[in-house]
Amino acid sequence: MNTPSHRYAAASSRFTALLADVPPTAWAASSPCEGWSAADVLEHVVSTEVDFMGQRGVAVSSTEGLAPLAAWPVVNTAMQAALDDESVGGTEFDGYFGPTTVAATIDRFYTLDLVIHRWDIATACGLAQHAVLQPDEIESVRASLVGLEAAMRMPGLFGAEVAVADDADEQTKLLAYIGR
Repeated sequence: MNTPSHRYAAASSRFTALLADVPPTAWAASSPCEGWSAADVLEHVVSTEVDFMGQRGVAVSSTEGLAPLAAWPVVNTAMQAALDDESVGGTEFDGYFGPTTVAATIDRFYTLDLVIHRWDIATACGLAQHAVLQPDEIESVRASLVGLEAAMRMPGLFGAEVAVADDADEQTKLLAYIGR
């Protein structure tokens, strides 16, 4: 199946596998996100997902006082449950880009975050096996970015596109497009 729930589950499974392989001493390593360590990237992933769920009125078991690594499984479970429950995932709201649903927003933005930030953390920590994006992930991220070209270049989001050779592989082209 190729549903928002399936895509998030696949991305979060790969992200979780990466987190399990990060040596404790590697969290301080500089990431490709300017000014952020690998730990800062994980904190971003956790905090943005908690914030989104809170804005939608969806309870997330308390992550207060938990380090991001310990909070991740709690947040991941809440996001997956929201996608798997049509009464939550189908909830409509006015998003930044117009009317949307909880499931569509998770699919478009938070699944993308897991894919890209897995690469960021893997790259920072020297875990090359986790930095390889799968063809389905590349396709999903590209689809998520359609129509966001102007917004994605706002400060704090993606950097300026980086030039690459025409014959670069699809992962390199995608990462260059988002400024990595």
